[in-house]
Amino acid sequence: MENSFFIFSSAENSITIERFHTCIWEFKNNTSLVEFGCELPGNSLPPDQMTLSFFIPWFTEDSETRNLYDKLSQPENSRFIFNDSIHSTHSLDGGVNELGVIHHFSDRALCILPVDFKKRAEFLDVTLDLRSYREHAAKELPNVYFRFWVEPKLSHISTRKNGINRSTVIYDIKINERRNIPGNHLKYFSDKKLCKIKYCYLFNIIPNKYDIIYIDSTSIKNVRTLEYPSFQKYMGDRRVRNDELIVFFNKKEELDSYSFFSIYGKERIGAGQFAFAVLANIICGVLLFVPSYREAQDPQLSIFEVWKHLPAEVYIAIALALATASYFIWPKIAVATGNFRNWIKRKFKSK
Repeated sequence: MENSFFIFSSAENSITIERFHTCIWEFKNNTSLVEFGCELPGNSLPPDQMTLSFFIPWFTEDSETRNLYDKLSQPENSRFIFNDSIHSTHSLDGGVNELGVIHHFSDRALCILPVDFKKRAEFLDVTLDLRSYREHAAKELPNVYFRFWVEPKLSHISTRKNGINRSTVIYDIKINERRNIPGNHLKYFSDKKLCKIKYCYLFNIIPNKYDIIYIDSTSIKNVRTLEYPSFQKYMGDRRVRNDELIVFFNKKEELDSYSFFSIYGKERIGAGQFAFAVLANIICGVLLFVPSYREAQDPQLSIFEVWKHLPAEVYIAIALALATASYFIWPKIAVATGNFRNWIKRKFKSK
């Protein structure tokens, strides 16, 4: 799965991101969710509003998005997400808490703002209204933070490899790697400015049945079981269940671009393994039976004559072997057929 993300603005509006968070959720029911969060230095923001654009390769206009301001405006959720105690919270609109809040942590203040979205294929524009922030913030403007999630139409963000007895999950996440700009968008990006990111965080949240096969030791900071009560309150998502998910926390800093690569795997014993065992057993049984049957009947018989005189049970076994083999082959045929059907539809639509 292509996961090269770009965060950018127009060329005349160079934007620095103090902290950039990417949180990738992959649930047991083969659905996924991706959170993006940005902390922006308060002393570098424009006076009225600003727009950050995100390139997300699998994003469509039908992809569901949600502004997480309503979650982070609550001190309890922000205390958990930012891992710091909150002494007080100041509202930007007299307690209505629709235009923004400023949380005062133990050693800093952070303004949480809502955002508006503009969607188009592969691109998501995020706009912040900064007027209330300017009116109510102190002379030393606190940093601004916003966060949202995107729900892909895909089952997985990761690349999945299913072997006979092992499933493998591969994450290859790239952020602002200019060499990975798609060829059909090179002209579009020619007058855009990729955001400078000081600290880049990646959280992979996957079912806890997976073990680490490979992970970048320079970026991994923490591995832990998901804190279910706090995340359930924050997410409000039924897919977040107790004792099912594990968090891999990665961090890099002060780079022009960022990449995170990791591989996880789990042993699996399921219908595929039993089908393979049955198939191998039938094939071996037939191969061992035919020579002995030929020897018992007439060693001079040709192989073709032997097949004519085999018992019906052998043909039943061969039929079972073919049916078992189709268990492995049919999904590939179905995918190929679906791809061909979609190709035909696109051809007719283009005409």
